[in-house]
Amino acid sequence: MNYDVNNIDDNRFELTINISKDDYLDEVQNELKKKRKESSFKGFRKGKTPLSFIKKTFGNAVLSDVINKKIDSALSDYLKDNNIELMLSPIASEKQEPLDININDPKDFSVSFDLYKKPDFELKGISAEDEYTVYDVEVDEKIIDDEIERLKNQFGKFEPFEGKLTDESYVTVYAKELDGKEIKEKGYETEFTVKVDEIDKPYKNKVLKLNVGDEIDFDIYKLLKDSDDKKVRDYLLNIDEDDYEEGEDLGIGNMFKGEIKKVEKFVPAELNEEFFEENSIPNATSEEEYREIIRKDIKRHYDSESEKLLHLDIAEKLKEINEINFSTEYIERWIKEQYPDKKDDEITQIIEDSKKDLKWQSIVDKLIKKYNVEVTKEDLAHKLEDQARGMVGNNPQYISQIIEIMMKDEKLVNNTYNELFIDKIFSAVANDIKKVPEKTSWDKFVEIAKKYQDQANQNSNVESEEE
Repeated sequence: MNYDVNNIDDNRFELTINISKDDYLDEVQNELKKKRKESSFKGFRKGKTPLSFIKKTFGNAVLSDVINKKIDSALSDYLKDNNIELMLSPIASEKQEPLDININDPKDFSVSFDLYKKPDFELKGISAEDEYTVYDVEVDEKIIDDEIERLKNQFGKFEPFEGKLTDESYVTVYAKELDGKEIKEKGYETEFTVKVDEIDKPYKNKVLKLNVGDEIDFDIYKLLKDSDDKKVRDYLLNIDEDDYEEGEDLGIGNMFKGEIKKVEKFVPAELNEEFFEENSIPNATSEEEYREIIRKDIKRHYDSESEKLLHLDIAEKLKEINEINFSTEYIERWIKEQYPDKKDDEITQIIEDSKKDLKWQSIVDKLIKKYNVEVTKEDLAHKLEDQARGMVGNNPQYISQIIEIMMKDEKLVNNTYNELFIDKIFSAVANDIKKVPEKTSWDKFVEIAKKYQDQANQNSNVESEEE
């Protein structure tokens, strides 16, 4: 077996694999003998079928299979021995004729392929002189205040209240439907609790003067601020939305007489050592310590988003400044073989998309060779833990449950692994460039990231049009 090489240009060449009869006849004979041992035909004991019958029945198929394996092996060996990496899989040379497979007339074969090597180029954009902006996103204390307030309210409790009502008081009202000024016979009855400050001003002024046991007449659809039919049905009439259809007349009047049955005040939870221990929140024994935990979590999130934008910036610049010339002719032939049923306009679009994909893959291949990165099981575990924390907060029990579910999702695990691999490559790249820090707020950062993404998409569209 030998090779003939015809170079077409720097990256394309034609490879002809020459296979003589002596290269394959012994293997064909051995394969036929295996068939004989495995086969059973009527009139012959298993393994005793005449070899001539086996040859007649299976000969061409066995010969074809052996030849194809020889070709695949020879092609693989040539590429490995010559340290050649292909941009796309080989395609049969246009001059290649179908092989004349005949077990009774074995021949020497020559098989020609057109091959396309990965183009060699100097990767630009990664040096101490290449500047990239790194955004230092500052944590807004109001976000921490809001989270502390949310936690206090989530675990707060209602306590009995005595004295003059205030906007912060909660009143529980038992209300009966009116018919004129009298209680309607078999009319609708409901009970609800509202914060005084949620009551619309005309009724609020009256409620503030009342005590437990006092009564007030009101239009239930005008009792609350910014009220609508759904809010009234859900929170005041306590009617499940499954029990009525949109626009349905419930047959309930607007006017009700309500009696104040209970007045309470809401007491937010105190964030002390006992609170954090009872609610399984680790690493905090006081509100100040928890504020610092929140601050660090938010900052870690901001830094992660900033790093993602940096990676995107690097990727876009690498695609922009690195020129790689691809053979449109080869790509077109390759695509037409892969998609024989596609129309010309579809083929054109696939070629355009393929060029961009091949360019990016070429850049990534360069980065992989330049930076020897590895994703460990610990890396994967930390990434999944961060994702779980983003779903359920800092509760360790819930985080463990979510991670257990995630680990059973093979697609999610693979995607997470690939994301980590790319992130590690770009983190390595970030060590070799000049990073210019710039402080900004989160809102401003989001605006910058959106503008950058829009511009990147626009550049991508322009490139498509130019091609």
